[in-house]
Formats: sequence, structure tokens, C-alpha cells
Amino acid sequence: MPDDATVAHFYDQLAADYHLVYADWDAGMDRQGRALDAVVRAGLGTESASVLDCACGIGTQAIALALRGHRVTGTDISSSAVARAVREAAARDVTLPVAVADMRRLPFPDGHFDAVVSADNALPHLLTAQDVRAALAEMRRVLRPGGLLMVSTRPYDEILRSRPAATPPRPSGPPDGRTGSAEPASPLVRRREVIA
Repeated sequence: MPDDATVAHFYDQLAADYHLVYADWDAGMDRQGRALDAVVRAGLGTESASVLDCACGIGTQAIALALRGHRVTGTDISSSAVARAVREAAARDVTLPVAVADMRRLPFPDGHFDAVVSADNALPHLLTAQDVRAALAEMRRVLRPGGLLMVSTRPYDEILRSRPAATPPRPSGPPDGRTGSAEPASPLVRRREVIA
């Protein structure tokens, strides 16, 4: 993992604008909340669970689950992100206890939560197998026996393949299809003129 302070600083700087990664953050929260709530209810057979969102950021999943009646605690490596999560939760009339913590060292006793969430690509920030094992071991440690672990990652490689960021350059000719002196589509594309 990059230096912890570097990662924390990056997310501290991003916290004020993080909602902008969504076209509509509240709609995204609602959609994710419905999906996670359904998994919690089906997996645990309960209407309300104690949930740790161990990379809560500004509260996208944590607030959404709290709005559905779950008792949610959030942790994140970014102090600015957790502070914003608390403010956003309060603005929506829910309480969100938080702590600044690294997911590899969670500040809770064994078996404390019914469910643990690590969503929106938090786990891939850990760049070594040892760090991933440490984080997953911590998540398991704070789960009660029979608890539910929910981890999501985004398939960025697949997204880039299916939706490239740019269209590759291609040559173009004049609208009537004749060869001539039409400008190429890009300064990088050169066309040879045919002289008969």
C-alpha cells in the first residue's frame, strides 16, 4: 500500500468533492442502500443489524444502511472523509458513529458486528497480499460468528475495455468521397493524395 499518510492526505483533499464522482450522489446512495440492505436481510435474516463500514469515506453506504434502520459505525483512513460522513448523516437525521482507522487495524473488540462492509474499491488500495490478508483478517475478527462480510470492487479493466476514454483517430476524406485537399481528422493522421 502506498504510504498511509499519502493515502489519507489524498482522501482528505478529495472529501469535499467526493460526491461528484456520482451523477446524483443521493440516488447512488439510495441504489446502493437498497442493494446492501437486501443482502443483509437475506444473509442474516434480520430487519436491523449492527454494521461496520470499514472504509466509509463520506458515508455513501453507511448512511444508506442507517437510513434503512441498521446500526452503522463507519471507519476510514481519512479524517476529513469521516467528518463529512458525520455531517452528511446528521443532515439526513441519522447518527453515524465514526473512527479514523486503517482497515488493517480496526479499533473494535472481537465479534462486535453482525456485518462488515468494504465497498467501492477500498480493498484494492492494499497493494500486497499480506496487506489484503491483514485487512480481511481484521474484518473477520470484528464479525460475530455467522456474521456477514460484504466486499465490492469495481472491474476497472473491463470498464476501460468496454468504454474507452477516447475514440482512436481515423482518416477521413471530403464529404463527396473524392480525393482532394480536405483536412485530415487529426493532425496525427496524414493522407496521401492520388495524382492521376
